[in-house]
Amino acid sequence: MTTIDSRSPAFFTATATAFGRILSAYRHSPGLLAITLAAPAGMMLLFGFVFGGALAGTADAAAYRSYLTPGVLVLVAAMGLTATASTANADLNSGLTDRFRALPLPALSVPAGLALAETLTGGIALIIMSGIGAAAGWRIDATPVEIVAAVALLLLFRFALSWAGICLGAVIRDEQMLQQTAPLIFGAIMFSNVFVSTETMPGPLRVFAEWNPISAVVAALRELLGAPGMVPADAAWPLREPVTASAVWLTAALAVTVPVVLRQYGSARPQRS
Repeated sequence: MTTIDSRSPAFFTATATAFGRILSAYRHSPGLLAITLAAPAGMMLLFGFVFGGALAGTADAAAYRSYLTPGVLVLVAAMGLTATASTANADLNSGLTDRFRALPLPALSVPAGLALAETLTGGIALIIMSGIGAAAGWRIDATPVEIVAAVALLLLFRFALSWAGICLGAVIRDEQMLQQTAPLIFGAIMFSNVFVSTETMPGPLRVFAEWNPISAVVAALRELLGAPGMVPADAAWPLREPVTASAVWLTAALAVTVPVVLRQYGSARPQRS
């Protein structure tokens, strides 16, 4: 078999082809982006306005919405994981991935194109959600450098979750079983500091929430964008050093998922009924 280095033009051409195919699917099905935004936007309205006064307590409800918005942005990025997993799973089971494998292309090119496309569409969703947050009263209190760092963190988070989604879709080949994982993923996201401070949670749940990678990314985003809210003095390390913790979590996620994806795409075979 011909070996192609990942730095060769063929690698970039194949990656660009896979990238363009995913974007074409979104262009012809704009409802996919709307579905990605529907749940987070609903959460923003529900928790920001319906429950906002109660959750804010004696504080200003508008301040709570500013506290909430960075968490909802992370939620938007995280919600794309299941869509990415479904896309990867469908490609593998339909035999499309096998057709790519029949070409003299590196195994990395197809999942890399998918991950980049999902990151771009996730970025568009994040821009729209930021506009919704601004309309709800969210304001950024940060320097240009901090804003750039926050945007980079969100995109890297979406990129890492894209690889996690591809990994999930490749490992769980049964489509129905894959669909059943969506509530579990959403539950793991909810056990975090997206909506409320971990300080209000009971012991074991608080420990889980504070070590949840989602919580670290949310805390880092709030710190970088100057969102209101203090981290408890006795909080776990990921919340006390959220930017560093986020970098560690995301690096670990890529280090685990990328090799698994490469093995799966290197040995993938379509499952026909």
